[in-house]
Amino acid sequence: MARGFSAAYDENGLDRGCYAAASLPQGAELIRAENPPLPFLRARHQQAVVLHLCRAVTPGRITRHVGGIRNLPPPRVGLLELTPGDTDLEFEAEARTSMLTLSLPQAVFAALDADPDRAFTRGLLPFRDDALRAVLVELAERADGGDSERLFLDHALCFLAAALATPRRRVPVRALDGVRLSRVLGAMEAAASGNTARPPALPDLADLAGLSLAEFARGFRAATGESPHAYLTRRRIEHAQALLLERPALPLAEVAAALGFADQAHFSRRFRQVTGTTPGRFRRGR
Repeated sequence: MARGFSAAYDENGLDRGCYAAASLPQGAELIRAENPPLPFLRARHQQAVVLHLCRAVTPGRITRHVGGIRNLPPPRVGLLELTPGDTDLEFEAEARTSMLTLSLPQAVFAALDADPDRAFTRGLLPFRDDALRAVLVELAERADGGDSERLFLDHALCFLAAALATPRRRVPVRALDGVRLSRVLGAMEAAASGNTARPPALPDLADLAGLSLAEFARGFRAATGESPHAYLTRRRIEHAQALLLERPALPLAEVAAALGFADQAHFSRRFRQVTGTTPGRFRRGR
């Protein structure tokens, strides 16, 4: 398996007190790092593309080199950067930085029939892309949700890889036809009601529709007005609302478990995100 960016931290003696790594589908990896001032470091990774987001930086000099390109601009809050695989990365910092780092292996791009090298037509300078940043931040918030967030994680990785590897252009979108949509919604409804051991992954739904990942994601949104993960989350919350009213004495932890949420806290976050209130307040208000 290709080495993720966490290997670069480990090899340079930056222990787990400095960063936390989450394993994602298809061999991707997400790191949340709070970097102290760093002496000169040299590292490399074996991922197709690594995407970095600077969340905070203190005053102080930062020196950054990527391969033969010297003295690149330092990280800036809210901006993204890309680093290629199998390339020397050199870094020295008097400043502290807070970073999100997403390692995207070749497998993520291969599933989309996309060329990761096209990501680097953007260059290596820090850049702004509000859509990429928003998805990366939400990915970090949901990365520890396990199987209950699998569909979102699949979709987010698909979106990020496609956006990086595809030039900005309009792509004709065809909505899923009735047969495909009915087949897919049946599988999603079973998951939303807690009748499956684990929620479907995005590749499973695409296979059910007989489409590529990108075609399925676009076609599903065109047919329903929602992304697959947003649709599934909404339906799970609607089932939760019904259960809260039908069984008012059922503990919230058991409602969460019955509908496939990771735990009560995860259930409450998603419930509030969809309805604007908490499960407890919803139950008391009816």
